[in-house]
Amino acid sequence: MNSFVVNLLKSHGNEELKNRIFSFYEGMATSDDDDIRNVLQVTLLEYLGDDKEILNTAYRYMGIYTKRQSDEIERFLGRK
Repeated sequence: MNSFVVNLLKSHGNEELKNRIFSFYEGMATSDDDDIRNVLQVTLLEYLGDDKEILNTAYRYMGIYTKRQSDEIERFLGRK
């Protein structure tokens, strides 16, 4: 999933798919289930943050809660 999303973010077009994926991530970010939020943080957002250019592109599609969790992960890892 991660490499698919990264390649999608590198590509031009497919805006609807990008929006749908990040809408799904936003749903995960607002979940009442701690495990769901944890998967989002350590499996998806941490990976996006490995490449600052990709992370900056991803920010354009993230909702407010996804951005907050991404920022938390980046601070925790000392990358922000």
